[in-house]
This record gives sequence, structure tokens and C-alpha cells, in this order.
Amino acid sequence: MQETGLGLFLIAPIREFPQGRGFEVESPGFLKEKSDASHMFDIRASRGDGPRNITVIDLATTTDGVVSEQPVIAIFAKVFDVNPHRAYLIAVPKICESGKKLAALYKIKLIEAKDQKGVLKALKALIS
Repeated sequence: MQETGLGLFLIAPIREFPQGRGFEVESPGFLKEKSDASHMFDIRASRGDGPRNITVIDLATTTDGVVSEQPVIAIFAKVFDVNPHRAYLIAVPKICESGKKLAALYKIKLIEAKDQKGVLKALKALIS
């Protein structure tokens, strides 16, 4: 399966997960904040009004076995500008070591999973 196809295959169940927990979900989701630029996330989930209630999720997939650190850098740039309550990067199947270090440094919650089932299991542990 191509990387884009894999991403689309995963987005639907990931989008449905927060919906089932009372979040309003947009996919793709857009936020506009500090720089007046509009930023797109794979999923934007919110409860109520204001940035303290917004969760953003981006998905990075590869067929090469390891996702590079580039998706971490990309989501950080967007998160820095919009300042959501929570930011998640889902890497399928896993992310490189430098990507893990950057995610920790940037306070981006990282989910690594080999498949849809693994992603949903990790989300259940993180999102209430």
C-alpha cells in the first residue's frame, strides 16, 4: 500500500475515536492563531471553546519501516503557532531515534504503532 493510501486507511478510525468520546472532530482540521496563518492538521478535536480544549493529531506513515524526524519538525512549527492543549504525532510503523528525541523536546506526544489496532489502543490510553 502506498504511504498516502496507508494514511487515508488510518484516518477514519482515528477520527471516529475522539468523536465517540464527546469531541467535535474535523478532518482535516484547520486552526488560525498567532501568525494569522491557517494551519492544517490531519485531525482537530475539541470540547467546548478556546485553545485549552483543542487536540491536534498528525499522521506520518512510511513503507520504508522508519518515519524520519521531518513530521515532528512540521507539527512543531504548527503547534508553536496555534498552541493547542494537546498535540499528537502518530508514526506508522515507528519513528527514528532523532524523531523521538525531538518529539520529547517539543512536548509532542508520540504514538508509534504497526497498524490501526495499535494506534487505537495507544489513543485509548492517552485520550479520555
